[in-house]
Amino acid sequence: MAGREAERGARAERMPFPSPDPLPEIPMADFESFAGPIGSRVHGVDLEAGLVEATWREIEAVWNERHLLVFPAQASLSIDAQVDLLSRFGPVIEERMPGDLHSFVSNEDGHGTDEMNDGYREGPLTAHMDYTYTPYPAEVISLWAERLPETGSETVFYSNVAPLEAMPPALRAELADYHVFCAHDLAAMRPDARLYLEGRTDPAAPTQSYTWPLIRCHPGKPGVEALVCTIQQTERIVELSDEARGDPESRALLGRIFDEYLYTEANRYVHAWQPHDLVVWDNIALQHAREACPRVFGPRVLRRVAVCAAGNAIQDTVAFLGLEDASVAFS
Repeated sequence: MAGREAERGARAERMPFPSPDPLPEIPMADFESFAGPIGSRVHGVDLEAGLVEATWREIEAVWNERHLLVFPAQASLSIDAQVDLLSRFGPVIEERMPGDLHSFVSNEDGHGTDEMNDGYREGPLTAHMDYTYTPYPAEVISLWAERLPETGSETVFYSNVAPLEAMPPALRAELADYHVFCAHDLAAMRPDARLYLEGRTDPAAPTQSYTWPLIRCHPGKPGVEALVCTIQQTERIVELSDEARGDPESRALLGRIFDEYLYTEANRYVHAWQPHDLVVWDNIALQHAREACPRVFGPRVLRRVAVCAAGNAIQDTVAFLGLEDASVAFS
């Protein structure tokens, strides 16, 4: 009996244990930096399939250092997948219709933009951050290229962070004492406005506006400071002006900031859209602009989802204008 037990034990030692199932491979993103500190392309992810937590942590780490992410070739990206990704950055806001967490930026009819004037739909946009004339500027914005004209399409981005690092310390210290008056010229609704030079069409008319520190501490990125002044929506530096149009000291200092530090080639990235690009950018750290995109060049349909933790600027605009809904309220 003892011999049989020993034989069974030896045979068991020779029998291999079954190999455990291999752990599933975690997809890792591949990052390609561009435009100095502005952006990064994110390769190797399928946003429609969703992100595992480890991949999101990689993306989040890059986002905290840079301010624009391009996810190329997201051909099957659904509205739900775009909303799911943006919800990782913060609360997704309702857009132009109640319950809708997306809208469209389009020169084509039938995308909820038909009531907009042609300037917004297909004209040039001077540089701006969305909704700086409210207490709730968007914090993160995304656009997905559903359709593009054959001639291509471009969006220009400028950093609000890099100019502060490039300017002389004395100038930066001076700017820290100032505030800017940002306004939406409701009397004209011109997306190509140069407000600091031209002023509002009717300065006496009720105006949706908000006053910001000229240098703002980023609400979502500790240690990051950004300029809050744009050619489209900043009318004046409060401490250097009054309600009168044409304040020379304010205009001169804003012109210096714009010409020498903000709207320069070194501080500029031009995104040449490719079909099904998803571009996600920080609306506090960057501002954006575009050239005209006439309908005769072909349809341009970009699907938008945006984030803001502080509140909803679109609802603020609806209340200010006394509208029933936000179908004609836009930045």
